[in-house]
Amino acid sequence: MKTAWNADVGIAYQSSGPASGFPLLLLPGAAGQMVMWPRGFRAALVDRGCQVVRIDNRDTGLSTHLSRYDVPRRRRPPAYTLRDMTDDVIAVFDALGWSGGHVLGLSLGGILAQATATYHPERVRGLVSMASTPSVSPLVNRQKLLPNFRAWRAMRRKARNGDEEGCKCVELFRAIGSPGYPLDERHWRDVGRRQYERGLNPRGDVRILRAVLAAGDRRCELGSVRCPALIIHGEADPMCLVRAGRATAAAIPGARFVSYPGMGHDLPRELWPAIVDEIMAHLHRSPCGY
Repeated sequence: MKTAWNADVGIAYQSSGPASGFPLLLLPGAAGQMVMWPRGFRAALVDRGCQVVRIDNRDTGLSTHLSRYDVPRRRRPPAYTLRDMTDDVIAVFDALGWSGGHVLGLSLGGILAQATATYHPERVRGLVSMASTPSVSPLVNRQKLLPNFRAWRAMRRKARNGDEEGCKCVELFRAIGSPGYPLDERHWRDVGRRQYERGLNPRGDVRILRAVLAAGDRRCELGSVRCPALIIHGEADPMCLVRAGRATAAAIPGARFVSYPGMGHDLPRELWPAIVDEIMAHLHRSPCGY
C-alpha cells in the first residue's frame, strides 16, 4: 500500500501486475473502498497484460479523511469539487510515473472516470464507465424505488463491528445487485468487514455526494472527450437504469455501449470473462497503446 499526494490530501493506492502492462486505474463506487473490486476480476485483467491499480477515494478508507464542513448545511458550498477529485487521480498517475493511463470506474467511480477524461484529456488514454451516469438528474438517472428503499434501509443501520458491516453489504447488494446471477455473499461479507477495519467515514461519503451533485449535468462536457470510451451497463440495474448508460455513450463521441441482461449494480462473476474481453479490446483501441 502506497500513498500519492495532491497537496495535503493523501490517496492510498495499490498496484498489481507488470509495470510494462496497460496502465489501468480502478475507481470505486460511492461509500466504497478499493477492496470492493473482486480479486478474481483484477487477476483476470493482470493475466491479460494490465498493470492494475486500485485506490481509495479521498474521504474513504486509508486515504485522507477531511474535516471541513463535517455537518453540511444547505447554503454551504461543497467541501471540494469533482474536479478536485480528478486531481487526486492524476496525483496517483504522477506517483506511478504514468505519463498517461486508462481509468475504469463503477457507479460513482464511473462519474469520476468520466470527469477525469474531461478535465485531464492529455493524461487519459481510455475511459471505461460502468453502471454510471452523465447526470444525477432524475430525467437521466431514474431509479427503481423499492430496491433503492431496501438499499437505504440497509445502509442507514450503524454497524458495531466488521461482521455487522459485512451483513449490511450483503443486504445492500441483495437489493441492487444482479437478479439474473447468484449473489457472491462471501465476497460482500468480506468487503464489509475489511471496509470497517480500514475505516468508515459516513460524513466523507456525504461530502463526496455533494461534490457530485454540485457538478450537475455533465453531458455537454463529455462531448469534449476524445479518448476511446467504453460504457458498460446492466439491463437490470435498479440504482442506475440502463437509459443512463445509453445517455453516457450518446454524450461521448465514438463511445461503445455494451449492456448485459440480468446484470444489476455490481460485477457478477459469471460475466467477468465477457467484461474483461470488452475491456481488453477497448485498451487495444487506444491510439497511444501502452
